[in-house]
Formats: sequence, C-alpha cells, structure tokens
Amino acid sequence: MWQAVRENPRAVAYAVLMHLVLLTLLVFSLDWTPKISHPPGIKVPIEAELVDQRQLQALEEKKLAEQRRRDEAEKQRLAEAEAKAEAERKREAEQKHKAEAAARAKVEAEQKRKAEAAAKVKAEAEQKRKAEAAARAEQKRESEAKAKAEAEQKRKAEAAARAKAEAERKRKAEAAARAKAEAEQHRREAELQAQIAAEQEEARARSALSEYIPYIQDKVQRNWLRPPGSAAGLSCLIKVRLIPGGDVVSATVVRSSGDPLFDRSVETAVLKASPLPLPTDATLFNHFREINFNFDPGR
Repeated sequence: MWQAVRENPRAVAYAVLMHLVLLTLLVFSLDWTPKISHPPGIKVPIEAELVDQRQLQALEEKKLAEQRRRDEAEKQRLAEAEAKAEAERKREAEQKHKAEAAARAKVEAEQKRKAEAAAKVKAEAEQKRKAEAAARAEQKRESEAKAKAEAEQKRKAEAAARAKAEAERKRKAEAAARAKAEAEQHRREAELQAQIAAEQEEARARSALSEYIPYIQDKVQRNWLRPPGSAAGLSCLIKVRLIPGGDVVSATVVRSSGDPLFDRSVETAVLKASPLPLPTDATLFNHFREINFNFDPGR
C-alpha cells in the first residue's frame, strides 16, 4: 500500500476524498428531526398534524434536492479530478517513457563506444601479439641455430675428450697391468722369501726347542717333590706360558697322569722352577711363549 502511495499520491488523495463525501451523504440522509410526543389523553388536531407532515416532507425534499445537487457537484468534481489525475499520469508516463528512451539511447551509445574501444584495443592487442609472435619465432630460430652449433661443437669436444679419455684409460690399464704383474712377481718373491725365512725360523725354533726343552724339564724336576703314595711310572703333559726372561705366567696339565696329586705337584714344580732357561737369541722367544712338554720323572 505504501508503495502505491509513493508511486501515485494524487490518486490516493482522490480516493480518500470520495470516501469522505460518501460518509457526509450518509450522515445527512439520516432523520435527525426530533419526534414530538404528547402526553396521553391529549388530542392534537388532525389539521395541525397534516400541516406538520407537509412541512416535514417539503423540508425533506429540499434536503434531498440539496443533497442531489451536492452529489452531482461532487461527482463532477471527482470526475474532473480523475480526468486531471489521468492526464497527469499520462504526462508522467510519457515523461518516464521519454526518460527511459533517452537513458536507453545513452546506454546504447555508451555500449557502442565501449564496444568500439574494446574492438580497437583487441585489434591493437592482436597486432602486438602477432608482432611478438614473429619476434619470438625469429628469436627461437636464432636460438635453435645457436644451440645446434653449440651442440655440434660440444659433440666434437666430447668425442675428442672420449678419445683422449679412452687413450688415457688404455694407457693406465696397461700401466696398471704392468704394475700388477710386477707386484704379483714381487709378492711371489716376497712370499718365497718369507716361506724360506719361515722355514729357516721354524728349523731354528725346532733346534732351539729340542736343545732347551731338556734343560727346562731338568729344572722342573729339580724343583719337584713326589707326592706321598704316588705310584711310580706316572707322567703328564703340561702347558707352560712364559714372558720374556723366562718367568712362568701359568702352568696347566693338559694330559693328566690319572693322579690329581701328581698333576698338581708338577704344576707347582713348574712355578717354583721359574724363571726357566731360554735361548739367548730374543728372536726365538715367540716359539717359547707357550710350550708343551712331557714331564716323566722316571725317565
């Protein structure tokens, strides 16, 4: 409703005015004449009553005629107002139509101007794109030609480098083969020398052991005391660990005589005999670091 009031306020005003007129007619059409009441028992002359009725009727007709005149005048005024309002609406509609047409024309002109500007920009951009594409194509061609030349130069350099590397590898391989052969020859000679030296050392060690084991056995036997009740003819194999100088570190029976007392007496004798006699040649000590000998007191 409020939107209708804002869009066409005059029509709303005419409608309100018409409702007021109808309300006025309704009020005047009612019978507002006071009714004359007479006390009971009093008789009013009939003629006076008829006169009053005619006067009232004339007054009523006058009122009705006046009301009809006012209604006609109001109807005419409302018709004129409606016609005026309709003319105003038409004028406003015409102005609105002209304004809308002008606005559309302005919008179309602006759209056309923008379209032409966009087309111009697009054409310039397309021209620029083609120029840049041509420049890129030329640059690419030059780059490809340069890259091809560099690749060819690189390929030749790599081929020369490979040939040089292959020659160097072959030279190194041959030198390595010669060095390996020489090293193998030296190794074999060294192994042969080491084997000869080991055999000589082993022969010296066997000779020294065969020479000094009897001395060791003799010294151990001098420090040995036969256990009481020990049977004759007993012997055992004892392992002795020495340090440089002949001092005994340990003495352990590794093959028992069958008599524990005899075995312990032999271990005690070895410890008491420390230091044991050794060769004066210190290079032979490794062969005496750990020795095994058979202790047989009855030999």
